[in-house]
Amino acid sequence: MSGLTEDQGLVAGSDGHVMCCALPGSGKSHTMVALADNLVTKDPTYKLLLITFTKAAAEELNERLAGKIQGAGKYRAKAATFDSVFGKQLRDGQRSTKRTIVGGEQYNFLERAMRHAGLNMEIDDAMMWIDTYGRMLKPEPINGEWSHPGWLTFQAYADLMERTGVQDFNLIARSAYLGVQNGTLKPWDATHILVDEFQDTSDMQYAWIQIHGEMGAKIVVVGDDDQSIYSWRGAAGYQNMVNFQSDFGAVGYVLKMCFRCRPEILEAACRVIEYNEDRVYKDMKSGRDEGGIVKVKGYLTAADEFQAMISAITSDNREWAVLARTNRILDEAEGYLKMHNIPYKRLGGKKLWDDHVANVVLKLLWSLVRPKDTRFIGEIIGWLGEDEEAIQMITSHLQQRRCPFGEFMPPAWLDLNPKTEKLHQNWIEWGTDTNDKSALNSRVQSIVSFLKSARGEKGREARLIELVGDILVNLKIEGGFVDRVEMLSKNLAPSQKKNDEEGEKGVVTLSSLHSSKGLQWEQVWIAASNQGVCPSQNALDEESTGGIPEERRLFYVGMTRAVDELYMSFNYSPQAKGTSKSKPPSQFLCEGFPDEMTAVLEDLNTQAANAEMEQDEE
Repeated sequence: MSGLTEDQGLVAGSDGHVMCCALPGSGKSHTMVALADNLVTKDPTYKLLLITFTKAAAEELNERLAGKIQGAGKYRAKAATFDSVFGKQLRDGQRSTKRTIVGGEQYNFLERAMRHAGLNMEIDDAMMWIDTYGRMLKPEPINGEWSHPGWLTFQAYADLMERTGVQDFNLIARSAYLGVQNGTLKPWDATHILVDEFQDTSDMQYAWIQIHGEMGAKIVVVGDDDQSIYSWRGAAGYQNMVNFQSDFGAVGYVLKMCFRCRPEILEAACRVIEYNEDRVYKDMKSGRDEGGIVKVKGYLTAADEFQAMISAITSDNREWAVLARTNRILDEAEGYLKMHNIPYKRLGGKKLWDDHVANVVLKLLWSLVRPKDTRFIGEIIGWLGEDEEAIQMITSHLQQRRCPFGEFMPPAWLDLNPKTEKLHQNWIEWGTDTNDKSALNSRVQSIVSFLKSARGEKGREARLIELVGDILVNLKIEGGFVDRVEMLSKNLAPSQKKNDEEGEKGVVTLSSLHSSKGLQWEQVWIAASNQGVCPSQNALDEESTGGIPEERRLFYVGMTRAVDELYMSFNYSPQAKGTSKSKPPSQFLCEGFPDEMTAVLEDLNTQAANAEMEQDEE
């Protein structure tokens, strides 16, 4: 077929259950679009659903489909995310009148659930448990531990969701699958379902795909088990690829030509990933000319390592990306870039307004100046510690009477939390507009002081509350309190812009290894490639879901982001004794580059010995 390799042509010309394993940069999206074009052209009764994981990826696929497919066929091929597909199935079946909680609201809702049930757990740990159980087809305690805090937290969360009529994405997915399974929901109207990034599918998503295949849809899955790096959020990776081929007798293809990495880079990445045993074997080939640079670098200190990185960037700054396993390492790299005035951008970091504390403070400010909008009142007073029965009574009253919170008259029998009472007493005054700078500052300070007293005068939450107040006061606009809140509250709406993830000449990109997936840069530097960093200490201690094999896949993902140049560095002092600060180089470097590592470590030993002698002489 025109414009396709032989392997791509085999996939694009298929019409049945297919499993396609695609190397990084092998043109899988191009192949999927070609397949979609062939299918809708082949038969006017064919209807295609292409599923992926992110809204940006779905939008990109829809743009490609619109540009490729001619005539009416383009209306029979649509790309969407798993979440949007599940949600539409429930809405079409008139089984979803619930509001979906996400982001900061979900954190605050979980906190309410734990408080109502008398449970005490770190919020991030609690979120891990509700995700673990929420992804199960049939949630039940792990190892039958019915009294385990994680199970009790999930139960409290699920019970409160039921009582308040809300849902999360896990509940939506389970409801969609069970509805199709028991016949109360219609299966998706598609003759073919094409799944992108199949290695990232969970058991729940696979079950949904499987039941549609059993009902007659032809399933095509495209992915790479070597890039399965999300087991911590339920991705089944290689196992789902094995299951799919077994369950459907799917024809298997491999897109073995990489058009991104030069041969030297692809060969190096191949040497590392082949240490994983449970994987689909692939004969990896590069479609690029030779001339790639692959270097392993060792330094005695982190400062030396980052300074070498800066030197490499300043000497030839075409399109650099600095990748690391943790945000702490990226923080250090960012500091060095700032010191040397090197332009940079950082991917994958959480925005301020995504934080559940900043988010609920912003919702309070919005509700004060728009009192008729009572959507957030339950979340706000719940965050302030109000009893769940009182929250239900108040929110029900406001909805039924269409009454602003400030005009709500609590019945004598309702015993409100003192914090809720104080908020209610000040509601109307705090929401009135003022253009006077002194009055505005005083107003904001009163709100900040109240929230800090309600949530704690010190610590992270107090700092975030103060930060939101400072931002509100210092906004560079002429308006008063209401104008400032309205401008700030634009951050409550999800951004419609795609992430600016493309490389930009002369601007260094900072990214975690996880966030780098799907992207590419001409020059890549993987920093802090140390044992206990990548692989992580949790993996070494056998406390992570994916263990060492997943950490190796993560390192492989980082390596295969490089087009022309790949540098992997570590910092290690062989002479350091009795300290945990000097971690040995990553086993992945030793596995993939044994000769180079021998030379690098010998050089470090010499440097360390010379440094020690110089100290003794002084």
